[in-house]
Amino acid sequence: MNDLQLRPAQEKILEYENGRLAISAVPGSGKTFTLSLLAAKLIRDGHFDKLSAGSIDPNQQQILIVTYLNSSVDTFKVRIRQRLEAEALPPVGFDVRTLHSLALEIVRTANSGLGEESGPVVLDEGQGTHFLARAVDGWIEAHPDEWSQFLPDDSPQTRARWRDATQKMAKAFIRAAKNERYRPEQILQKVESGDFQDSEATLPINEAPLIWMMGGIYGRYQTILDRQGSLDFDDLIWQAVELLDQRAGLAEQLRRRWPYVLEDEAQDSVPLQEALISRLTGPDGNWVRVGDPNQAITSTFTAAHPRFFNAFADRPDVVSRPLPNSGRCAPLIIGAANTLLHWVMDKHPVPEVQENTFRRQNIEPTPPGDAQPNPPDSEADIRIRVYKHREDEELPQVAKLAVRYTQKRPDHTVAILVPTNNLGYQIAEHLDALDADYDNLLRGGTREREIAAAMHAVLTVLADPLDTKAITAAHASLHALGHPVALLPDEELEPFHTLLRSVHQPEWLLYPHDEDEVTQALPAGVATETQTQVAARFGAFLRELLALRPLPIDDLALALGDELFAWGDVHEGDLAIAYQIATLLRQWRDSQPDWRLPELVAELGNIVSGRRSLPISSPTDFGYEPVPGRVTLTTQHSAKGLEWDAVFMIGVDGYWIPSNLDSYFLGVSDILGGDPTAEVVAQLRYLMAGDAGIYDGRSATESAHINIIAERLRLLYVGITRARRFLQLSRSRATRSYNKERDAEPATVMGVLYRYLQEVKM
Repeated sequence: MNDLQLRPAQEKILEYENGRLAISAVPGSGKTFTLSLLAAKLIRDGHFDKLSAGSIDPNQQQILIVTYLNSSVDTFKVRIRQRLEAEALPPVGFDVRTLHSLALEIVRTANSGLGEESGPVVLDEGQGTHFLARAVDGWIEAHPDEWSQFLPDDSPQTRARWRDATQKMAKAFIRAAKNERYRPEQILQKVESGDFQDSEATLPINEAPLIWMMGGIYGRYQTILDRQGSLDFDDLIWQAVELLDQRAGLAEQLRRRWPYVLEDEAQDSVPLQEALISRLTGPDGNWVRVGDPNQAITSTFTAAHPRFFNAFADRPDVVSRPLPNSGRCAPLIIGAANTLLHWVMDKHPVPEVQENTFRRQNIEPTPPGDAQPNPPDSEADIRIRVYKHREDEELPQVAKLAVRYTQKRPDHTVAILVPTNNLGYQIAEHLDALDADYDNLLRGGTREREIAAAMHAVLTVLADPLDTKAITAAHASLHALGHPVALLPDEELEPFHTLLRSVHQPEWLLYPHDEDEVTQALPAGVATETQTQVAARFGAFLRELLALRPLPIDDLALALGDELFAWGDVHEGDLAIAYQIATLLRQWRDSQPDWRLPELVAELGNIVSGRRSLPISSPTDFGYEPVPGRVTLTTQHSAKGLEWDAVFMIGVDGYWIPSNLDSYFLGVSDILGGDPTAEVVAQLRYLMAGDAGIYDGRSATESAHINIIAERLRLLYVGITRARRFLQLSRSRATRSYNKERDAEPATVMGVLYRYLQEVKM
């Protein structure tokens, strides 16, 4: 690979030949590039021959790369193939898989010859949430008194909050149980045998009935999955681990097939995942793990935690070789990220936050003459803005500043990063008012809801063509989308909908013999000529769609997506969302074979009404690339893996990044006097292993709050390191929530970054 200009740290990594290796890679250090080079180098140097010892044809061996997004799979395949071709080698000898597809392959390999070649059915997140909701509701219905004993009052609002908290608790409880491989019957048996140990010092909510409730819900959830013949994601990984433990020769067979395993994004590893790859590589195998523990931002809602990767990197049998150089950001912005890291590790007022947030690893600029030089500080700037009011000033002003930046620098990419989807929806309204050119990457965003509503409205007509309310709703949805078949001046919209609701014989509108029947379908003497023409055009459109009704639900929804969104200046994101909804409908049909179109439409209606969430993948999951001159609107979480020339981060205040354990914690339920989700998971661990897994001298709620502070500081670090040349951090002194005004405390870390700017500009 002498044709490449490599940094010293990259050259050191490419010296690897075998054993355990940990690569801690800073933001923008080129970890995908380096990992691809390492895979190609191992193939080129013929390490398969050295390992096979005649036990397997080296041509059948592969480097295995494990990653987490389908887009990353494609990126690795392209880069490794290009590198091999540059070395005049055939593009073979590597296998790139998501963790999901790896576990499926292990299960299929274990079951080959047993008539199970198709493999298990694995639920997606939406199906899992649906089945969990059924399990929760079923348990509550069977045990109403046991469920309501925790309520401070019996008001509808409190009951609704407790129902939501129960499902959130159950999701975290089941995830924790499966990662430790505890089955529901094991948990319930231990509770019922009286082995539950009371410890008021560490578990404020220390009543066995809470664990009993969670164990019961877990059991019901698993029963639903068993009846459907399905696994959730944790079940799939668990089954693969057990097969490697129990099937003689399976692990050895797979080690010969994949003598090297290269794992990407290892900072987001969960215990089951680590157990799987550990079994796959064996005690003396070749395992390279690449990650950035300082960008671990999923620990508060998954079983992942950066301590797992840190512990691996610090093991005596593991060689640790960092990737510290990054050409992404200007030195001014790199300095801000490093200042944040060192202040947290040395001076944060909460000791556990100091110890558990970051790994001490500076981002270093690229060396002189590097192929990716850092943008110069002469082109860089950081601004910290404090507004009087979030809704009245910060949101509209930041929207204007971002749009103005695209106008001044149309060759630059720009992003607005928000802490929550809700704040994103609000700033999207200001961008819409400015007629801004922007990509809305928010999950559950306005556009997703509009698309789901339009598909639901039209499918409702297909399920019951004679329902005039459904016909009217379908026209309203298409008009909101701007579909040409529904075009009508806004002032005529309501009168036209009144006409549609008044249609006496809808079949004359949908199946007219001639134009006169369309006129006769509308109230006599009321419709204008324009309204009659629109009614005829809209009726003909629905008639064409009605011909599609015999299709299977997914084919019907795909065809409907094409009809609704494949016109004019098509935005690929709209079609992608429509196609994902089609997939969701098929999954519902597969899990409920007796459901027909009316039942499927009703279930989609629950999403439109907000009773269920729409499990739509973010465009970042499919390799989204920012476009110059166009604003990207996304959350701090979804920004990971992306970069822009200019980044505006809003809402960086004490509500989002609490300064200490006495602060308010946004989004945390305290219905039982603490964080019930944290408490019940700690109780599970204490019950089953005698260790609640919490910080010494802290309650489970306090421990959860420490983890929230740490993760949001890492989110701030991620946001800062998305910006190449320009960064603006903003907060407001006051905000409005549920029509109530309240003061917003500053985040202590903002003062730290302000002092950094003052020092570098002196």
